[in-house]
Amino acid sequence: MKILSPKIKALGLGALLAFITIFIYQAGLFKGFEYFLEDRLLSPQGNASDIVIVTIDDESISKIGQWPWPREEYAKLLNALAKYPPKVIGFDVVFSEASRMGPADDAKFAKAVSHHGLNAIILAKESDTIKPLPQFLGPLTESGDVHLLVDFDGIVRKATFKGSFAQKIAEWISKYATANDGELWRTDNNLVGARIAWTGAPGTFRRVPFWRVLNDNDNELAKSLANKIVLVGATATDLHDEQLTAISPGQAMPGVEIQANLVNMLLNRTSYRELPAIINFAFILFSALIIVLCFVFIPRMLWSIIISLLLLIVLVIVMTLGWEQGFVVLVLYPLLSGFLSLISQILYRYFGSESSRREMRALFGKYVSSEVLDEILQNPKEVKLGGEEREVTVLFSDIRGFTTLSENMSPKELTDFMNRYLSCMTDIVLKNKGVVDKYIGDAIMAFWGAPLSNPLHSRDALRTALEMADNLDKFNLESTSLNLPAIEIGVGLNSGNVVAGNMGSEQRMSYTIMGDSVNLASRLEGITKLYGVRVVASEYVLSGSTPEEFSRQGILIREIDRVRVKGKSNPVTLYEIVTSFHRGEVENILGRFDNARAYYYKGDWDKCLKLLAEIETIVPNDGPSKVLRERCLQFKVMAPASWEGVYEHKSK
Repeated sequence: MKILSPKIKALGLGALLAFITIFIYQAGLFKGFEYFLEDRLLSPQGNASDIVIVTIDDESISKIGQWPWPREEYAKLLNALAKYPPKVIGFDVVFSEASRMGPADDAKFAKAVSHHGLNAIILAKESDTIKPLPQFLGPLTESGDVHLLVDFDGIVRKATFKGSFAQKIAEWISKYATANDGELWRTDNNLVGARIAWTGAPGTFRRVPFWRVLNDNDNELAKSLANKIVLVGATATDLHDEQLTAISPGQAMPGVEIQANLVNMLLNRTSYRELPAIINFAFILFSALIIVLCFVFIPRMLWSIIISLLLLIVLVIVMTLGWEQGFVVLVLYPLLSGFLSLISQILYRYFGSESSRREMRALFGKYVSSEVLDEILQNPKEVKLGGEEREVTVLFSDIRGFTTLSENMSPKELTDFMNRYLSCMTDIVLKNKGVVDKYIGDAIMAFWGAPLSNPLHSRDALRTALEMADNLDKFNLESTSLNLPAIEIGVGLNSGNVVAGNMGSEQRMSYTIMGDSVNLASRLEGITKLYGVRVVASEYVLSGSTPEEFSRQGILIREIDRVRVKGKSNPVTLYEIVTSFHRGEVENILGRFDNARAYYYKGDWDKCLKLLAEIETIVPNDGPSKVLRERCLQFKVMAPASWEGVYEHKSK
């Protein structure tokens, strides 16, 4: 007895792989690749129109002079902007040491800071150890931390806003807006290690060279900077104040522009929200189990794989939409969980549950139609490879006079002839959902109702027998055109309970059926020659239906005898399944034959012979009529001791 079902095992395997993936995620393995994928899902956020960067660029250094510049140059910048003041000026330059030009130089900058008449000035610092000189700070001048968080791969993705340069600027903007009856900025400025919502790649913000502001004699440039947020910082290549960022893979961004992105993030209230760990764990688990469910509920492996891959594509779309909505959604680990689950299910299906499917395919592939085989593979629980009792209809067919036929052909001719015949008849069996059990020389044994239950097994078998008989005429026409002999066949049909299952030895076995019902079908095939008909069926094949019902289905049947076959004690009623070859003849005599048969059953030989004589004038060679005539003549001479209308066959 199996302790766990295959479905439970599959789900357990998927869950195990999901927890392994969660462990990998928690351990930080492949974190770099996770960041790489996340960076590709970033998109520009917010509007950059209110922020302008005054750049300490290569051109300005060439015009103003060697770096570092005297503090007097920064004083000139403040004075140039004083007439049309920006909202805030932020210097991404650390003034932590005295000027190399002497105290007088520092004094000029300190004076410009304290008397500039501007709204606010924010100076840069690096933590609490590298701060601006005290004389540069005042009521409208503060310092903020410009320190950047750089991940282990050298890329800036996150920022801490508490006490930062960007936070100080946002706070002054809030005060400015309030003072001017504007909306108060509401920002969560205390975020620690938060993902940066980037405004864009390097070059997104407007840049104005430092030297041009100093030489703005007509104040046109100053006017364009009025009420703006002006950040002053280095962009010159030789100053190396730049970092790689998540928004611009492979392209460094100046530090001052990173600060501009942080300010814009706060002012536009854009941010990425980190999902709780439990949500990330659930997402990883879901990615694995949804793949498992495909394999559990979709029987065919190819479709399971295709739908699983489509679901993984849907997961990628969900991740992309999540990032667009501002959520930090894991990318690598859910996909890893899904792919591991997909691979494991393929291997499990192939080496585990699929092995039984391969066994069934090997067992039934040559004996049943592709439609029946697909149904077997889709519903393997309905098939028991061990012995079980089934109600089936069995068909035996045989070529009459095969010995004579084989003696008049060479081995190759006989082989080609039989392959052509067996192919023709086998195709008919398979088309009607039958199972070809075996070939016995020139004979075919087939059955319906196993390994899958088929409530219409007798109907399908009857149709098969008729098609075999009708197609024999086409086969004979083809044989004649090839200068080959025509043949005649007999088909016997019987329905009943049998034992179906794998039978044979440990070295060789096959799926077959056994029982008295099989033996009776074989006997009926043998006596078709006696009655001169192609198809004989027992009463059990027709049970539950009337001749009229069969007639509506286009099947004409004729009761021809009641017999007791050799080796059987119970009598059985026999029916001819009339083929199209002589259907018209049987229809012309059917009424007379039924009456003659009734007299025969009663033992009224004379009345029976009278009707049979009439039949002979209409259809001279009707086989069942000849059989009854011979018996009536025999019984008139020597009547049976006790006649019950049942004839006992002495031979097979």
